[in-house]
Amino acid sequence: MQILNAEKTANWLLNEEDCDCDDRRFYCSYLISHSSLCLSESVDGSNYFEQMKHSLVSALATDKLSEQDRSGINSLWAEALSIS
Repeated sequence: MQILNAEKTANWLLNEEDCDCDDRRFYCSYLISHSSLCLSESVDGSNYFEQMKHSLVSALATDKLSEQDRSGINSLWAEALSIS
């Protein structure tokens, strides 16, 4: 079941990337890159969401992003979690 939710979330992000809003497209791309890595490291999807959480916390703390970008990425991730 976890792998289905992980794949559903990843597919949702891919679909959301096809939008007219540059910021949202950037947030999607950022999350998709993390999602792809976490999904490939998660054999059965059982730890995908935990890996994503740690990956995002670590990356958002070190990447040179504006506060608006950090907030947008976190908001989009919360939206993605609500559909899974």
